[in-house]
Amino acid sequence: MDIKNMRNVIVSLSLVFGLLFTVSGIIEIIIGLYSILGFKIELPLFVGDVFGGLALLAVGIAYFLGVKKAVDRDIKAVSYLFTASIIGLGIGVIAFLILISDAIGFLLGFEDWADWGFFNDLTVYLVLGMLAIIPYRIAKIISSSTT
Repeated sequence: MDIKNMRNVIVSLSLVFGLLFTVSGIIEIIIGLYSILGFKIELPLFVGDVFGGLALLAVGIAYFLGVKKAVDRDIKAVSYLFTASIIGLGIGVIAFLILISDAIGFLLGFEDWADWGFFNDLTVYLVLGMLAIIPYRIAKIISSSTT
């Protein structure tokens, strides 16, 4: 399988996930900035972390750079898809570890976690991190079939 034949797949995946990560990052940054200014905005899945939003934005930009490479028919397009997916997975793993640690605190009966629930830790980081498995697996298949 040649990278030129997979161009549409790479462009589509990179565009979709680039938009998901970029829009989520921008929303996260906006909510975080408003909370710094004293305004409280609550959206499901979003916690208002400015630096987390910047991380999501960086992953989205990496996906978009992959789109540019794929449109130019450059073999490096798979690398951008692969790298952005790995970073997205890393963000998801960190969110999952936070969920696990909070669950342990709840199960051990710690006072700070008395009112904890699973949906308290279900964040955009966890959702996007788990979704990043899709382009990761596809990029892995593409890279193994082009060698």
